[in-house]
Amino acid sequence: MSLHVLVSGTLFADPQRRVGAKGVFATGTVHVRGDEPTLVNTIAFQQQAEQLLDLVKGDAIAVSGPARLTSWTGRDGAEKHGLSVIAQQIAALQRRPSAATPGLRAKRRSDSVRQRGVTGPPLPADRVDDLYADASAT
Repeated sequence: MSLHVLVSGTLFADPQRRVGAKGVFATGTVHVRGDEPTLVNTIAFQQQAEQLLDLVKGDAIAVSGPARLTSWTGRDGAEKHGLSVIAQQIAALQRRPSAATPGLRAKRRSDSVRQRGVTGPPLPADRVDDLYADASAT
């Protein structure tokens, strides 16, 4: 059975970087709240893997892609059901770190677009008034 889903929730744990025969991929778990809270396993490849790896536990996330239903028998003997999604699209909001969670974002890559306070080389103090000749002089 094949279905295409959109799930939204928060990351249950930090995503994990994995290496396979075809390269790097990422896995994560989305905690979907509702009448019956659900954990949705997510796997992402290529650009989506990098996007997933930029996130940390607790970040809000929405993932869409093809999915399959899973089932297993729990420790209590009851049948459990779940969902696994291959991430084709990821949309995410990232929380600002609070004083209570120092270092939460320390794992982020230094080349992240979200990095603040990075400046380039100082700008030259060139004058620009000499670039154009005065139109009234001609």
